[in-house]
Amino acid sequence: MVQVQRYSKPPITEAVISILFKDPIGEGELVGLQKVLSRPYAHSQPIRNFHVKFQVGGGPGPDINQQQETGSRLSSPDLTELLVLFPKSFTVSQLPPYPGWDTVFTRFCRDWRILRRRVGFKAVARIGVRYINRVDIPVEGGIVAHEQYLNVFPHVTTEFGPMSAYNVQAQIYMDDLKAHLIINSASVPSPLLGYASFVIDQDIGRVTDVPQKDEDIFELINAVRHRKNAVFESCVTEKARGLFGNDERA
Repeated sequence: MVQVQRYSKPPITEAVISILFKDPIGEGELVGLQKVLSRPYAHSQPIRNFHVKFQVGGGPGPDINQQQETGSRLSSPDLTELLVLFPKSFTVSQLPPYPGWDTVFTRFCRDWRILRRRVGFKAVARIGVRYINRVDIPVEGGIVAHEQYLNVFPHVTTEFGPMSAYNVQAQIYMDDLKAHLIINSASVPSPLLGYASFVIDQDIGRVTDVPQKDEDIFELINAVRHRKNAVFESCVTEKARGLFGNDERA
């Protein structure tokens, strides 16, 4: 069992709790919901998603299907608290500085209950929790020893020479949670001089036997929260933990 640590400087760049619906919220209902939910947030702006599908075969050229989805992006005065609404999705996001799980989860519950009161019951198709972490590793003597800090990276024979960049993905089914874990790890440009940066992006989502009652949804999200903590600890070494600081209040 991996022991979960508490950090004063957690390397979280974004924390996300997301709900996908089986059927879209009606246009009129969505407009009303956006107005009500905009009250706790200072800023609101319309956003659009474009979906393009190509199907090749059966004709002289590819069959192109384009769809557009309109929603809203709500944000706090400091732009760190976000709520993104689309007809088929409800997403709460937290940008740095990370205030802790309790703050993020409390905001999710507040906004979710507003949605329930305004729209009523909508069947849930997926519940997901995603955490994106950026680990900044000091460059020593022109060398980045990421293997000393991370447990997720590609193994490449030394005959090729040192790696300058990488991107790997692992997909794992968690039977006890009935959820899929997707871990993406990659080297990314560092915003800090003298450092190299690496992303550990984990997304835990459930699409089968999805809870529908509020309390069951909240229970699953909290269970996923504990699992994502354990996953992160398994992805980093003790040397990396020394970069994040310790804080019993975290």
